[in-house]
Amino acid sequence: MMDMMRDYETEVNVLAGLLAADKTFYDGLAVLTQDHFANADNAEIFNAIREKAPKGRPTLNLIYKELRDSIPGDTFRAIRETVASESAFGQWLEKLQELHTRRSYYEAARAIAHICKTEPDIKEITQIVERRILRVNVQDGAKDIITPETAGQNAAAEFDRRYNGDSATQGITLCRETVRDGVTTLDGFPSIDRIMKGLKGGDLLIVAAETGEGKTTLAQNIVRHASIHQNNRTYYQNTEMNENEIVFRFAAQMANIDFEHVYTGGKDLTPEDRTKIRNAFEKFTQSRVFLSVLPVLSPERSRGLARRFKTQYGDMDLLVIDYVGRMEMEAKGKQEWQIMRDIAKECKKLAQELDTAVILIAQLNDEGKLQGARMMANEADAMFFLRPLDEDELKDAPFRATHKLESKKARRGDKKRPIWLSFNKPRMYITEVLP
Repeated sequence: MMDMMRDYETEVNVLAGLLAADKTFYDGLAVLTQDHFANADNAEIFNAIREKAPKGRPTLNLIYKELRDSIPGDTFRAIRETVASESAFGQWLEKLQELHTRRSYYEAARAIAHICKTEPDIKEITQIVERRILRVNVQDGAKDIITPETAGQNAAAEFDRRYNGDSATQGITLCRETVRDGVTTLDGFPSIDRIMKGLKGGDLLIVAAETGEGKTTLAQNIVRHASIHQNNRTYYQNTEMNENEIVFRFAAQMANIDFEHVYTGGKDLTPEDRTKIRNAFEKFTQSRVFLSVLPVLSPERSRGLARRFKTQYGDMDLLVIDYVGRMEMEAKGKQEWQIMRDIAKECKKLAQELDTAVILIAQLNDEGKLQGARMMANEADAMFFLRPLDEDELKDAPFRATHKLESKKARRGDKKRPIWLSFNKPRMYITEVLP
């Protein structure tokens, strides 16, 4: 009977797929456990693959060198000779999960049969049976069904926690108190905090601007507040800059010194200013900002790297993808707006799967529009357009305001009022200007 619930070919194809590409590697690790493999050698190979995950996808040669003394060479030969493709991997993975579920049901049934022969009364037997069946279902999404009792109790506990807290904002906040010219003021984006009520796991925030108008600078200032001035863990994926330039920008913001001076080594600066820059670098090294420089980026690679990040570092509070215009996606027969919609949909799904807030940076065209904006907004919890102020707007805007954020979508707050911003381009510094 159990032989019908084991399939060596399926296990070999899944192992070969795990080692073939980053996408299949992280997709598989997201759902598989050692128990999915009925063959003991295959289970040991999977466990070795999983243990190597924090350092990235391992090669079969690496696994072979580690296990060649305990596992027959024919097993590795079968994996090596298996042609693994991304298109077929999903089918093999689904079949392996089904076989595992069948074995789990069978084992649960045998245990239940034994329980029924013992003395407990029928109510106790029923409770034991339900627990055993539910335990099997956990891998298949039983947690997706939440009872009203559990949901109500959790909501009440969260309500009390927020009542007893000292802030109306829950989640990642994007502003802080600071002193400027002897006056205490807010640095950052309190209006985004008000609109979003704090960034939370599952949130997708889209920010768009024309080229050269500060979309990356805004993204990096948001990251600064989340993970340099606070202790949230951020994974920042950038498609345009090298590692040094990214950190130079953060240093310019923190040291309050023009980026050009930081970029050129500060030769024209005073010793005091160079010390400020070095202190900014030291503060960055102690931050929770993790970087990837990705000239070629697709939604699949972004998702795979994000899953790898969680495997290697644990929780990820914020993922920033900068920017969507450089993302590549399979687009046969699709128009641009459909591609943009699909990317937003993938980012929202990723935010929910990983329980992290995702900020997606996009670029407006020369007409100040974003292809697929309406469909992208349907996927997002909030969408903002960053625009420079024209001459008439400058007359009515608060002092020091140079730009504004227009809210195009706000699931949890008011989207009518613009958010006034001051963009100090030489210092790569953006903050909100309160009226």
